[in-house]
Amino acid sequence: MDYTLKSKRPLHRGFFALDSYSIEHERFDGSAMHIEREHLERGNAVAVLLYDAQCDEVLLIEQFRIGAAVRSDHAWLVEVVAGMIDEGEDAETAARRESVEEAGYAPKTMTYLGKYYSTPGGSSEHITLYLGHIDKHDAVGEGGGIASEHEDIRHFWLSREEAMQWVYNGKINSGAPMLSLLLAFGSQGIIKELR
Repeated sequence: MDYTLKSKRPLHRGFFALDSYSIEHERFDGSAMHIEREHLERGNAVAVLLYDAQCDEVLLIEQFRIGAAVRSDHAWLVEVVAGMIDEGEDAETAARRESVEEAGYAPKTMTYLGKYYSTPGGSSEHITLYLGHIDKHDAVGEGGGIASEHEDIRHFWLSREEAMQWVYNGKINSGAPMLSLLLAFGSQGIIKELR
């Protein structure tokens, strides 16, 4: 299977960039298909599930999200620490920086959980997931986000077990926290419970 990006036309430049692409790709039957698609450029991101193994608790955050607001859903989502990878940073460095900025904790060690495309039908954003090991009694700052980035973040502790229940009952309903919790603690999760 092959494809060719024939042309690219900028549509918008702002908080995100939006471009229109003309693409030709091979179909499964061997013929050619021509399509036009808009692509939202966000850059790449990281997400960090902060965990204190001694207490068996995770640190979650809550913040306003425009995507939920425009759907008239509850606009303050329960999430894990996350953010964009700055130019010149690798994913782990960004994860450590975001942990301090948003939650006030510097992970002692990081465990790689995986990576995924957040919405590949319209964006190339790629998110790398980590489990950040911390001591809840060893904060290095207040967290809460960066004022110049218009962040207003509340962080709170929850038992690992209750956090997993929040995934199953829909109280945690966005991709990065759901995947992080399932990848980190999935052997305790719903698949085992359904057997």
